[in-house]
Amino acid sequence: MSLLTICIISCDGKDGADGVDGINGAAGPAGDNGEDGNANVNTYVYDLSSESGSSIPVDLPDLTQSVIDNDLIIGYLQNGAGSGTYYPVPASVWPNGTGGFYDIAVDIAVGKYWVHFYQVGTQTFMDVTSVELGKLKIVIAESTNTTTGKSGKESIRESLKSAGVDINDYYAVMDYFGLDY
Repeated sequence: MSLLTICIISCDGKDGADGVDGINGAAGPAGDNGEDGNANVNTYVYDLSSESGSSIPVDLPDLTQSVIDNDLIIGYLQNGAGSGTYYPVPASVWPNGTGGFYDIAVDIAVGKYWVHFYQVGTQTFMDVTSVELGKLKIVIAESTNTTTGKSGKESIRESLKSAGVDINDYYAVMDYFGLDY
């Protein structure tokens, strides 16, 4: 008679050690670069063509104390000739578009941006008429780095300068930040 023996082998439920990782595969092709954004740059446009006087205030609620202390604020004023040319403000000898010139000063305070007009070379206020003014554009570039010991304004100005952008050139600044004219 034959004897049949059955062996039962049991497992205790434990997995063995993981094997060695295999080599990495070849890298895939690089994707397309996305378009640079301007999430930290805002432009505010004011039509001053109906304004007159020697000081023109503009309400700008986004001018907080933090923005004033840290961010870059640049103003550009279009003369009333409708030429489309924007001049940086403050400015010395701003052409008003009707053959005259002014010196322009700017005051910035929480919630307000003032444009002041002076007789060239003096500190005597001069009234402008609505015919002489076009649009005022104010660009605020938010500071992203204030840890260098410099203010955010200086950091942004240096970045623009390093990129070869003249902040007095309205179109160069708009192009740099990808903003509409």
